[in-house]
Amino acid sequence: MLHNSKRSKASEPDAHRLLGDLASLCLTAGEAIESIRKSDIDLKYKADQSPITQADLAAEKIINRFLQRYEIPIISEEASPEAVKPEKLGDGAFWLVDPLDGTREFIAGRDHFTVNIALIKAGYPLLGAVYAPALAQLYLGLTACLSERHDERSRGCAWKFAVRDMSLSEVREALATTSAYRIQTRHACPGRWHALLSASHLDERTTRWVAEHPVTERSDFGSSLKFCHLAEGNADVYPRFAPTMAWDTAAGQAVLESAGGCVLDQDGKRLRYGSSNWRNGAFVAWGDAALASNRFIEHDAAGHSHVQTGHLTHHRQMHELIAGLADKSP
Repeated sequence: MLHNSKRSKASEPDAHRLLGDLASLCLTAGEAIESIRKSDIDLKYKADQSPITQADLAAEKIINRFLQRYEIPIISEEASPEAVKPEKLGDGAFWLVDPLDGTREFIAGRDHFTVNIALIKAGYPLLGAVYAPALAQLYLGLTACLSERHDERSRGCAWKFAVRDMSLSEVREALATTSAYRIQTRHACPGRWHALLSASHLDERTTRWVAEHPVTERSDFGSSLKFCHLAEGNADVYPRFAPTMAWDTAAGQAVLESAGGCVLDQDGKRLRYGSSNWRNGAFVAWGDAALASNRFIEHDAAGHSHVQTGHLTHHRQMHELIAGLADKSP
Protein backbone atom coordinates (compact mmCIF):
# COMPACT_ATOMS: atom_id res chain seq x y z
CA MET A 1 0.00 0.00 0.00
CA LEU A 2 1.01 3.59 -0.50
CA HIS A 3 0.44 4.61 3.10
CA ASN A 4 1.25 3.40 6.57
CA SER A 5 -2.17 3.31 8.16
CA LYS A 6 -2.78 0.66 10.80
CA ARG A 7 -6.49 0.85 10.01
CA SER A 8 -8.03 -1.16 7.18
CA LYS A 9 -11.40 0.59 7.07
CA ALA A 10 -12.38 4.18 6.61
CA SER A 11 -15.44 5.75 8.17
CA GLU A 12 -17.59 8.59 6.92
CA PRO A 13 -15.80 11.02 9.28
CA ASP A 14 -12.51 10.04 7.59
CA ALA A 15 -13.89 10.95 4.17
CA HIS A 16 -15.45 14.16 5.45
CA ARG A 17 -12.17 15.16 7.11
CA LEU A 18 -10.27 14.54 3.89
CA LEU A 19 -12.80 16.52 1.86
CA GLY A 20 -12.63 19.30 4.42
CA ASP A 21 -8.85 19.42 4.05
CA LEU A 22 -9.20 19.68 0.26
CA ALA A 23 -11.76 22.45 0.72
CA SER A 24 -9.29 24.37 2.88
CA LEU A 25 -6.56 23.82 0.31
CA CYS A 26 -8.74 25.04 -2.56
CA LEU A 27 -9.67 28.19 -0.65
CA THR A 28 -6.03 28.94 0.11
CA ALA A 29 -5.02 28.46 -3.52
CA GLY A 30 -8.01 30.56 -4.59
CA GLU A 31 -6.93 33.44 -2.36
CA ALA A 32 -3.52 33.44 -4.04
CA ILE A 33 -5.13 33.42 -7.49
CA GLU A 34 -7.46 36.31 -6.65
CA SER A 35 -4.61 38.34 -5.18
CA ILE A 36 -2.56 37.97 -8.34
CA ARG A 37 -5.61 38.63 -10.50
CA LYS A 38 -5.78 42.10 -9.00
CA SER A 39 -2.14 42.84 -9.83
CA ASP A 40 0.23 41.68 -12.58
CA ILE A 41 -0.65 38.18 -13.82
CA ASP A 42 2.70 37.95 -15.70
CA LEU A 43 1.33 36.22 -18.79
CA LYS A 44 3.68 33.85 -20.61
CA TYR A 45 3.30 30.97 -23.07
CA LYS A 46 4.53 27.40 -22.74
CA ALA A 47 6.18 25.38 -25.49
CA ASP A 48 2.78 24.21 -26.73
CA GLN A 49 1.63 27.86 -26.87
CA SER A 50 -0.86 27.41 -24.04
CA PRO A 51 -0.91 30.37 -21.63
CA ILE A 52 0.48 30.35 -18.12
CA THR A 53 0.39 33.06 -15.47
CA GLN A 54 1.90 33.75 -12.10
CA ALA A 55 -1.43 32.65 -10.61
CA ASP A 56 -1.07 29.15 -12.10
CA LEU A 57 2.38 28.79 -10.55
CA ALA A 58 1.46 30.23 -7.16
CA ALA A 59 -1.58 27.98 -6.79
CA GLU A 60 0.36 24.91 -7.84
CA LYS A 61 3.07 25.59 -5.28
CA ILE A 62 0.50 25.84 -2.49
CA ILE A 63 -1.35 22.69 -3.57
CA ASN A 64 1.69 20.49 -4.16
CA ARG A 65 3.29 21.48 -0.87
CA PHE A 66 0.15 20.42 1.00
CA LEU A 67 -0.52 17.19 -0.93
CA GLN A 68 3.01 15.91 -0.41
CA ARG A 69 2.05 14.91 3.14
CA TYR A 70 -0.08 12.08 1.72
CA GLU A 71 2.93 10.37 0.10
CA ILE A 72 1.26 9.36 -3.14
CA PRO A 73 2.16 10.70 -6.61
CA ILE A 74 0.95 14.15 -7.63
CA ILE A 75 0.26 14.76 -11.32
CA SER A 76 -0.12 18.49 -11.88
CA GLU A 77 -0.37 20.46 -15.10
CA GLU A 78 2.49 22.81 -14.34
CA ALA A 79 4.93 20.27 -12.85
CA SER A 80 6.24 18.42 -15.92
CA PRO A 81 3.64 15.64 -15.74
CA GLU A 82 5.24 13.92 -18.73
CA ALA A 83 8.03 12.87 -16.35
CA VAL A 84 5.58 10.45 -14.69
CA LYS A 85 4.65 7.55 -16.95
CA PRO A 86 0.99 6.53 -16.44
CA GLU A 87 1.76 2.84 -16.85
CA LYS A 88 4.03 2.96 -13.80
CA LEU A 89 1.10 4.01 -11.61
CA GLY A 90 -1.00 0.97 -12.52
CA ASP A 91 -4.04 0.72 -10.25
CA GLY A 92 -2.37 2.76 -7.53
CA ALA A 93 -3.62 6.01 -6.08
CA PHE A 94 -2.49 9.46 -7.23
CA TRP A 95 -3.62 13.06 -7.25
CA LEU A 96 -4.60 14.90 -10.43
CA VAL A 97 -4.30 18.67 -10.05
CA ASP A 98 -5.06 21.65 -12.23
CA PRO A 99 -4.12 24.67 -10.10
CA LEU A 100 -5.94 27.04 -12.45
CA ASP A 101 -8.32 25.47 -14.93
CA GLY A 102 -9.63 27.96 -17.45
CA THR A 103 -6.53 30.11 -17.74
CA ARG A 104 -7.92 31.76 -20.87
CA GLU A 105 -11.04 32.78 -18.93
CA PHE A 106 -8.80 34.13 -16.17
CA ILE A 107 -6.72 36.16 -18.64
CA ALA A 108 -9.85 37.55 -20.30
CA GLY A 109 -11.14 38.81 -16.95
CA ARG A 110 -14.06 36.38 -16.81
CA ASP A 111 -15.04 34.44 -13.70
CA HIS A 112 -15.27 30.87 -15.00
CA PHE A 113 -11.93 29.51 -13.82
CA THR A 114 -11.38 26.91 -11.12
CA VAL A 115 -8.98 25.05 -8.87
CA ASN A 116 -9.27 21.31 -9.53
CA ILE A 117 -8.06 18.52 -7.22
CA ALA A 118 -9.00 14.85 -7.70
CA LEU A 119 -7.94 11.62 -6.02
CA ILE A 120 -7.63 8.78 -8.51
CA LYS A 121 -7.72 5.08 -7.64
CA ALA A 122 -7.58 2.23 -10.16
CA GLY A 123 -7.84 4.80 -12.95
CA TYR A 124 -11.08 6.44 -11.78
CA PRO A 125 -11.91 9.48 -9.62
CA LEU A 126 -12.69 8.58 -6.02
CA LEU A 127 -13.18 12.11 -4.73
CA GLY A 128 -12.78 15.60 -6.09
CA ALA A 129 -12.86 19.29 -5.27
CA VAL A 130 -13.64 22.11 -7.70
CA TYR A 131 -13.42 25.70 -6.50
CA ALA A 132 -14.31 28.82 -8.48
CA PRO A 133 -12.54 31.65 -6.57
CA ALA A 134 -14.16 34.55 -8.42
CA LEU A 135 -17.62 33.10 -7.76
CA ALA A 136 -16.80 31.81 -4.25
CA GLN A 137 -18.41 28.49 -5.20
CA LEU A 138 -17.00 25.22 -3.89
CA TYR A 139 -18.04 21.78 -5.15
CA LEU A 140 -17.02 18.52 -3.45
CA GLY A 141 -17.72 14.96 -4.48
CA LEU A 142 -17.20 11.45 -3.08
CA THR A 143 -18.06 8.93 -5.78
CA ALA A 144 -18.69 5.92 -3.53
CA CYS A 145 -20.34 5.51 -0.16
CA LEU A 146 -18.47 3.94 2.76
CA SER A 147 -20.79 0.98 3.08
CA GLU A 148 -20.03 -2.11 5.12
CA ARG A 149 -21.62 -4.15 2.32
CA HIS A 150 -19.08 -4.74 -0.42
CA ASP A 151 -21.77 -5.71 -2.91
CA GLU A 152 -23.80 -2.53 -2.46
CA ARG A 153 -23.87 -0.29 -5.51
CA SER A 154 -22.29 3.09 -5.13
CA ARG A 155 -24.39 6.08 -4.23
CA GLY A 156 -21.98 8.94 -3.93
CA CYS A 157 -22.48 12.31 -2.32
CA ALA A 158 -21.85 15.74 -3.82
CA TRP A 159 -22.02 19.16 -2.20
CA LYS A 160 -22.03 22.81 -3.24
CA PHE A 161 -21.05 25.59 -0.83
CA ALA A 162 -21.22 29.35 -1.29
CA VAL A 163 -18.09 30.03 0.73
CA ARG A 164 -18.53 33.79 0.65
CA ASP A 165 -21.38 33.25 3.09
CA MET A 166 -19.87 30.62 5.38
CA SER A 167 -16.62 29.81 7.13
CA LEU A 168 -14.44 26.77 6.52
CA SER A 169 -15.44 25.36 9.90
CA GLU A 170 -19.09 25.62 8.82
CA VAL A 171 -18.26 23.75 5.60
CA ARG A 172 -16.58 20.99 7.60
CA GLU A 173 -19.53 20.71 9.96
CA ALA A 174 -22.03 20.68 7.11
CA LEU A 175 -20.24 17.78 5.41
CA ALA A 176 -20.85 15.62 8.44
CA THR A 177 -24.14 16.83 9.88
CA THR A 178 -26.58 18.00 7.21
CA SER A 179 -27.85 17.23 3.73
CA ALA A 180 -28.78 20.86 3.11
CA TYR A 181 -25.84 21.44 0.77
CA ARG A 182 -26.13 18.20 -1.20
CA ILE A 183 -26.62 18.48 -4.95
CA GLN A 184 -28.07 16.03 -7.48
CA THR A 185 -28.42 15.84 -11.21
CA ARG A 186 -31.83 16.19 -12.81
CA HIS A 187 -33.93 13.95 -15.03
CA ALA A 188 -33.71 15.16 -18.61
CA CYS A 189 -36.84 16.21 -20.46
CA PRO A 190 -37.17 13.96 -23.54
CA GLY A 191 -36.53 15.95 -26.69
CA ARG A 192 -35.50 19.10 -24.80
CA TRP A 193 -31.86 18.97 -23.70
CA HIS A 194 -29.86 21.84 -22.27
CA ALA A 195 -26.24 21.45 -23.42
CA LEU A 196 -23.16 23.03 -21.88
CA LEU A 197 -20.34 23.89 -24.28
CA SER A 198 -16.79 25.14 -23.92
CA ALA A 199 -16.49 28.91 -24.05
CA SER A 200 -12.94 28.82 -25.45
CA HIS A 201 -12.63 25.47 -27.26
CA LEU A 202 -15.79 24.93 -29.30
CA ASP A 203 -14.92 22.81 -32.34
CA GLU A 204 -16.77 21.70 -35.48
CA ARG A 205 -17.36 18.15 -34.23
CA THR A 206 -19.03 19.39 -31.05
CA THR A 207 -21.19 21.79 -33.05
CA ARG A 208 -22.24 18.91 -35.30
CA TRP A 209 -23.05 16.67 -32.31
CA VAL A 210 -25.32 19.36 -30.87
CA ALA A 211 -27.12 19.72 -34.21
CA GLU A 212 -27.72 15.95 -34.38
CA HIS A 213 -29.30 15.71 -30.91
CA PRO A 214 -32.42 17.24 -29.33
CA VAL A 215 -30.61 20.24 -27.86
CA THR A 216 -33.00 23.14 -27.49
CA GLU A 217 -30.90 25.27 -25.15
CA ARG A 218 -27.17 25.81 -24.80
CA SER A 219 -24.84 27.70 -22.48
CA ASP A 220 -21.14 28.42 -22.82
CA PHE A 221 -18.87 27.97 -19.80
CA GLY A 222 -15.17 27.78 -19.19
CA SER A 223 -13.27 25.31 -17.00
CA SER A 224 -14.68 22.33 -15.09
CA LEU A 225 -17.70 24.37 -14.03
CA LYS A 226 -19.55 22.61 -16.85
CA PHE A 227 -19.39 19.34 -14.90
CA CYS A 228 -20.53 21.13 -11.76
CA HIS A 229 -23.52 22.76 -13.41
CA LEU A 230 -24.61 19.32 -14.61
CA ALA A 231 -24.10 18.00 -11.08
CA GLU A 232 -26.43 20.57 -9.53
CA GLY A 233 -29.15 19.96 -12.09
CA ASN A 234 -28.83 23.09 -14.22
CA ALA A 235 -28.34 21.29 -17.54
CA ASP A 236 -28.38 17.85 -19.16
CA VAL A 237 -25.28 17.18 -21.25
CA TYR A 238 -21.75 18.36 -21.96
CA PRO A 239 -20.22 16.96 -25.18
CA ARG A 240 -16.48 17.45 -25.59
CA PHE A 241 -14.52 16.50 -28.69
CA ALA A 242 -11.80 19.16 -28.55
CA PRO A 243 -8.63 18.06 -26.72
CA THR A 244 -8.51 17.96 -22.93
CA MET A 245 -5.99 16.70 -20.41
CA ALA A 246 -6.58 14.46 -17.40
CA TRP A 247 -6.24 17.29 -14.87
CA ASP A 248 -8.85 19.32 -16.76
CA THR A 249 -11.62 16.82 -16.14
CA ALA A 250 -10.93 14.45 -13.22
CA ALA A 251 -12.20 16.64 -10.36
CA GLY A 252 -15.28 17.69 -12.32
CA GLN A 253 -15.99 14.07 -13.19
CA ALA A 254 -15.77 13.16 -9.50
CA VAL A 255 -18.33 15.84 -8.60
CA LEU A 256 -20.70 14.89 -11.43
CA GLU A 257 -20.58 11.16 -10.77
CA SER A 258 -21.07 11.76 -7.06
CA ALA A 259 -24.26 13.68 -7.88
CA GLY A 260 -25.69 10.91 -10.07
CA GLY A 261 -24.29 11.67 -13.53
CA CYS A 262 -21.64 9.96 -15.61
CA VAL A 263 -18.86 10.72 -18.08
CA LEU A 264 -18.48 8.30 -21.00
CA ASP A 265 -15.72 8.06 -23.56
CA GLN A 266 -16.34 7.52 -27.26
CA ASP A 267 -16.65 3.76 -26.68
CA GLY A 268 -19.43 4.25 -24.14
CA LYS A 269 -17.20 3.38 -21.20
CA ARG A 270 -16.52 5.38 -18.05
CA LEU A 271 -13.79 7.97 -18.69
CA ARG A 272 -10.58 6.56 -17.21
CA TYR A 273 -7.26 8.16 -16.28
CA GLY A 274 -3.71 6.99 -16.72
CA SER A 275 -3.52 6.89 -20.52
CA SER A 276 -0.49 7.84 -22.55
CA ASN A 277 0.68 11.44 -22.14
CA TRP A 278 -2.26 12.21 -19.80
CA ARG A 279 -4.41 13.17 -22.78
CA ASN A 280 -8.17 12.44 -22.81
CA GLY A 281 -10.08 11.27 -25.82
CA ALA A 282 -13.50 12.57 -26.76
CA PHE A 283 -16.23 12.21 -24.12
CA VAL A 284 -19.80 13.13 -23.28
CA ALA A 285 -20.78 14.05 -19.72
CA TRP A 286 -24.38 13.31 -18.81
CA GLY A 287 -26.43 14.70 -15.96
CA ASP A 288 -29.15 12.08 -16.40
CA ALA A 289 -27.36 8.75 -16.56
CA ALA A 290 -30.47 7.16 -18.10
CA LEU A 291 -29.60 8.96 -21.35
CA ALA A 292 -26.26 7.14 -21.50
CA SER A 293 -25.37 3.63 -22.55
CA ASN A 294 -27.47 0.91 -20.92
CA ARG A 295 -24.34 -1.25 -20.84
CA PHE A 296 -22.92 1.10 -18.27
CA ILE A 297 -25.96 2.12 -16.24
CA GLU A 298 -28.21 0.10 -13.95
CA HIS A 299 -31.57 1.18 -12.54
CA ASP A 300 -33.20 0.39 -9.21
CA ALA A 301 -36.87 -0.30 -8.59
CA ALA A 302 -37.57 3.41 -8.09
CA GLY A 303 -36.13 4.22 -11.49
CA HIS A 304 -32.96 5.85 -10.20
CA SER A 305 -29.82 5.36 -12.26
CA HIS A 306 -26.42 4.33 -10.92
CA VAL A 307 -23.01 3.61 -12.37
CA GLN A 308 -22.47 -0.15 -12.43
CA THR A 309 -20.57 -1.26 -9.35
CA GLY A 310 -18.11 -3.30 -11.37
CA HIS A 311 -16.70 -0.13 -12.87
CA LEU A 312 -15.98 1.49 -9.50
CA THR A 313 -13.04 1.23 -7.18
CA HIS A 314 -13.23 -1.90 -5.02
CA HIS A 315 -14.65 -1.12 -1.59
CA ARG A 316 -11.80 -2.67 0.38
CA GLN A 317 -9.17 -0.69 -1.52
CA MET A 318 -11.22 2.48 -1.13
CA HIS A 319 -11.54 1.98 2.62
CA GLU A 320 -7.83 1.37 3.02
CA LEU A 321 -6.84 4.37 0.93
CA ILE A 322 -9.16 6.86 2.64
CA ALA A 323 -8.22 5.57 6.09
CA GLY A 324 -4.54 5.99 5.32
CA LEU A 325 -4.88 9.46 3.84
CA ALA A 326 -7.12 10.66 6.68
CA ASP A 327 -4.43 9.58 9.15
CA LYS A 328 -2.02 11.97 7.43
CA SER A 329 -4.38 14.96 7.58
CA PRO A 330 -3.04 17.95 9.54
